[in-house]
Amino acid sequence: MTLGPLEYVMVAFEGNRFSGQIITALRDAQEKGIIRVIDLLVIKKDEQGNVMALELSDLSEEEARPFSFLAGGLLSIFEPDDVEATAEQMPNNSAAGLLMLIEDTWAIPLKEAILNAGAVARAGGLVAPELVESIEAEIAAEAAK
Repeated sequence: MTLGPLEYVMVAFEGNRFSGQIITALRDAQEKGIIRVIDLLVIKKDEQGNVMALELSDLSEEEARPFSFLAGGLLSIFEPDDVEATAEQMPNNSAAGLLMLIEDTWAIPLKEAILNAGAVARAGGLVAPELVESIEAEIAAEAAK
């Protein structure tokens, strides 16, 4: 089985501003076959900086309900070091943080074509958020012309 490109995404919410909108978009993308969520942790960081990482099975029924579309399909890939590195990037008093490992399933046919052509598909990486913002601004400026 060919695995699509993998990327990890960390999302943190200072205070308690989690609305569930992200979960809806994540579910929609997975249902369309664009991505597959491989692993997901909910991370909480209190005002003193104490960190708690929770898998879906650790959440209350109410907390886990929005994630029900992922039930049974997650692997336990993340290690304590991943949680620690993520928590360092989160502000204190973060009511919710998501650490996700996502497979870009849309790219599997492209990866297979590359491999079938005798080429080598090398791992890429995430583009720095600052660069993404710059590119977005450039695209918006071009579109406004």
